[in-house]
Amino acid sequence: MPVEQLYFILRLAHVSCAFVSIAGFGLRGYWMAIEHPLLQHPVFRRLPHVVDTILLLSAIMLLVVLRLSPLETPWVAAKLIALLLYIGLGMVALRFGRTRGVRISAWLLALVTAGYIVSVAYSKNPLGFLQWITW
Repeated sequence: MPVEQLYFILRLAHVSCAFVSIAGFGLRGYWMAIEHPLLQHPVFRRLPHVVDTILLLSAIMLLVVLRLSPLETPWVAAKLIALLLYIGLGMVALRFGRTRGVRISAWLLALVTAGYIVSVAYSKNPLGFLQWITW
């Protein structure tokens, strides 16, 4: 398979999974906020792990195909650091937040972080959407 075709397939898988992952997290956060019982349904507890695994694998494969090193490519390093923050905030939002207010705040901050990650991916700039903020 030509490299261009492989890149297209991997990028499509990655972008699609990113969309499904962020949308799913948004929905699960909303359900958490309104205390909806579907949040505890086994499908909605397991499916995010499948989607996120495909998302991560496609990201790693894209790095290999494009021969990018996260340590030598600032925008990729920024995405990885923001991903760790997103995961931590998501854990607080959906599992470890002691109060509803803490969980909702963590959920909203995680969504902002996800937006930052997407903006870095599209701009190939570690500042992402922050580059347009004037201080």
